Amino acid sequence: MRMETLTAVLVLAALASLARAETVRIARDEWGVPHIFAETEPGGAYGLGWAQAEDRLEQLFWNYRWGAGTMAEALGPDWVEHDWRAHLVGHQEVCREKYASVPADVRAAIEAFQRGVTDYMAAHPEEVPEWAPPIEPWMALALGRAIIFEWPLGTAASELERRGEVELPFSSNEWAVRPERTAEGHTIICIDPHIPWDGPFRFYEFRLHAGSLNLCGFGPVGAPTLGLGHNQHLAWANTTGGPDTADIYVEECDPDNPRRYRYDGEWREMTVRQVSITVKGAEPVVRELESTHHGPVILREGHRAYAVACPYFDQVGLVTQLYRMGQATTLTAFKDALFMLQLMEQNTMVADVEGNIFYFRNGRVPVRPPGYDFTLPVPGDTSKTEWQGLYPPDRLVQLGNPPQGYMQNNNCGPEFMMVGSPLKAEDYPPEVWGWGNDHSRSIRGRELLDAASRMTVQEAIAITLDTHAQGVEHWQAALRQAREGVPEEIITNEPGLAEALTAFMAWDGYLTAETTAGPFYKALLEAAQKAGIDFDPIYREERLDDKQVHAIRMAVLAAVRHLYDTYGKTAVAWGDIHRIQRGERSYPAPGGDAGSGSTLRAIGTRLDEQTGIAYGESGQSWTQLVVLEPGNVRSFSATPYGQSDHPDSPHYFDQGEKLFSQLKLKDTYFQPGSLEGHVESEQFLTFKP
Repeated sequence: MRMETLTAVLVLAALASLARAETVRIARDEWGVPHIFAETEPGGAYGLGWAQAEDRLEQLFWNYRWGAGTMAEALGPDWVEHDWRAHLVGHQEVCREKYASVPADVRAAIEAFQRGVTDYMAAHPEEVPEWAPPIEPWMALALGRAIIFEWPLGTAASELERRGEVELPFSSNEWAVRPERTAEGHTIICIDPHIPWDGPFRFYEFRLHAGSLNLCGFGPVGAPTLGLGHNQHLAWANTTGGPDTADIYVEECDPDNPRRYRYDGEWREMTVRQVSITVKGAEPVVRELESTHHGPVILREGHRAYAVACPYFDQVGLVTQLYRMGQATTLTAFKDALFMLQLMEQNTMVADVEGNIFYFRNGRVPVRPPGYDFTLPVPGDTSKTEWQGLYPPDRLVQLGNPPQGYMQNNNCGPEFMMVGSPLKAEDYPPEVWGWGNDHSRSIRGRELLDAASRMTVQEAIAITLDTHAQGVEHWQAALRQAREGVPEEIITNEPGLAEALTAFMAWDGYLTAETTAGPFYKALLEAAQKAGIDFDPIYREERLDDKQVHAIRMAVLAAVRHLYDTYGKTAVAWGDIHRIQRGERSYPAPGGDAGSGSTLRAIGTRLDEQTGIAYGESGQSWTQLVVLEPGNVRSFSATPYGQSDHPDSPHYFDQGEKLFSQLKLKDTYFQPGSLEGHVESEQFLTFKP
């Protein structure tokens, strides 16, 4: 080949390479939230991977290890049981095996995202911890599986304990309002998950404008997907609650060979797989994983083995489903993605720019044979208890555009979603209907939404951040009765009693940072519960008898004395003893639970026994309110901490200080033009497919 020809070929090759490359812009707003602009979806995923690594590299590695079941390798023996459970349900094994089955465009996004992470690592090697695992594409799938399995495995655990009631450490709020009930004439939806503020459930806020993806919201650290949020056409939310998606089978084992189990009168062999867990600072832990055809064995008692069955064991499609949900431009397309049934048991609520609101009670629900109580362990020795397939989406609980013009599901049953809900348990099989009761957040949400006929955006934000404590007015009426006939000198002679009663009787019931009635109310209810006082007459505002009046008076005294013993006074502000904390700083945390059930603005806390201060650690976590105006979708959001995990960053705790503590949401600047004037920094990356 002549030199001129060779040179021309090389030049053409270089030009072709440059033509394939694209520039990715990451513009961060004044809250440090990245707005990523790219020509293609993989280019956008690349920028998202870079941004996540820049803000939360260690959390990303932690999430990948958590999903893959390799935590003990990095953090030591305390994580062996976690890793064993991850291998028990096969997160790593199934995702490795099935990664090639993921659609090509989704794989391209995953791999571009991870390239953004590894390119950031190469540019900043000093930030990479020594325990960082080698990054592999299947890890994004394993992370998604590990997140959703918290729900069905929680159901299985409750059945194993021989009780049918499900208890999960997750709660959330969601509600949607149709245009005819809003002042602007546009659909509004509230996205308000209540989950732990640290660990894998601490999602990442971002905006993405890349090809078919125009996304705004929050997604898991370690994947190029939006978990909850919106695009230019739709917005979606989830809350815990839903159908039964897991079962426990009791296997009868051969006394002479415990790895044989009886099935329809014959013995079957269990499958056995050896699992080796690498442990930092110790020898590997080697165990054998036994499985029947129902699923892995999780407990043995004598000649019985308990196997868990779950229709998610062979699934790896969550990342694909979330990706398709983000691409959807119509409610029909969104439903097509939703009906892939890769989400765990959840109440999903969707709203669109056309004015539609839609509810779907998610889950891969087995069709159980009649005659058995599947909320408890069932016999595994007969084919009569075998599942008979899965319920298709059209058999699951769903509702579109109810005549009430609104709906809410703050972890309640479908019958409590609105006043006069058309959804009834008797219309569905019990395993499809699932669980969910009425409670403080459900009652308050339904009350506020039913009363809002022309909701403004500010009123919608106020409902999202509502801190009104349940039952306050009823207890004020009860205390008025209890105070009748009590000489004034008795009240004034008890230190702090008059002050506490005056503040409580004038209280509007909102758990603001400043209120001194909130701590008294919480102490009062705790004392009343300890004394065994029946709350029902109080909430019905019946005339109390002498015995009830005496018990309430004693509870009031106990509450006042508790406040004095703990804080040295009764006039203690809610924000002084109910706070959010990160590092050495802390700020007041309005809302939470004053003992009567959580406010809509839910906050789960840990108590410092020495100081009596409760610090938030879960609850309202990555909140978003979306106004779905056609062509101009707007949203507002906040988190309890900040965008960055770097303690020296101004965005380490800025949202906690300036938004969460102040009962405010920030503009997300989703529309590209609205970002103008709010760019704090920007960088340009080159992405080559």
